Amino acid sequence: MTSRREFIRYTGATLAALAAPVPILSYAMQEPRLPTRPIPGTDEDLPIIGLGNSEAFQSGNLDLSRQLLDIFMAKGGAYVDTSGPGRFTVRQIMRERNAQDKLFLGTYITSIDEQSGAEEIRAVQEAQGGKPLDLLLSRNVKDMTSHPDKFRHWKDAGLARHLGVARSNKSFYESMMGFMEDGLVDFVQVNYSMLETDAEERLLPMAHDMGIAVLINRPFLNGQYFSIVKGKTLPEWAEEFDCHSWAQFSLKFILANPAVNCVLTETANPKHAIDNLDAGFGRLPDEKTRKRMVKLIRDLANQQ
Repeated sequence: MTSRREFIRYTGATLAALAAPVPILSYAMQEPRLPTRPIPGTDEDLPIIGLGNSEAFQSGNLDLSRQLLDIFMAKGGAYVDTSGPGRFTVRQIMRERNAQDKLFLGTYITSIDEQSGAEEIRAVQEAQGGKPLDLLLSRNVKDMTSHPDKFRHWKDAGLARHLGVARSNKSFYESMMGFMEDGLVDFVQVNYSMLETDAEERLLPMAHDMGIAVLINRPFLNGQYFSIVKGKTLPEWAEEFDCHSWAQFSLKFILANPAVNCVLTETANPKHAIDNLDAGFGRLPDEKTRKRMVKLIRDLANQQ
């Protein structure tokens, strides 16, 4: 089977083509487009692989950020998680590329006060040309619990089209499910992978049943996953669901859960970005295979 290193070497020609100075539209039509899944309660769809807030975005590395976003859009990607300085890096490139209608941006705010929060949101709006934020996200579960009307007001005032909460620890699941029950959020972002399956017990089924869109973070456990599979051969049976690297092995497991709308990948490496995006194409594992995948990865983890 092909390793991640071998796979990304094979994609070198694709990367070189994407890096060439040609308009996005001229090469986007040459690329297969990522499958999409509907955002519940809307007439919108989201491509199933998204981008996390890459260090390239955060550091303001415009050349690398342009390359990552061009690759992403050429594959049909849309959802990008943005926070801190990365919010403005992504929006600058979005406006340069005239891609306001191509990207769907999740935006974190840091202000807790309602007025300063609104000012922060408007600053981000101005950076993207004045339109409402696609998705306003908060990690502050305590603040959302204490002041839910503040978040509703920002949406009602037209500052954002959707509201969401994002966490990556099961200790927050009960609060997140409470937000769903109260109708506060349209999106939840949560950790889920072969080594973190707690969300599939209650939170993911509840989101699916209630029509809440689901974004997945930590597909690689912040890199820990790759230390587990390093030097290991991808099993031959991965070919049964069109899997060609260990990164795709994790992403396809996640995408096979019907509650998931989009899984977020975070990299500053264009070759890795291509590998990650290609996980969105081809077959996905069935439930029997997913159990086999979990056993394999957990056995490997226990060997460390």
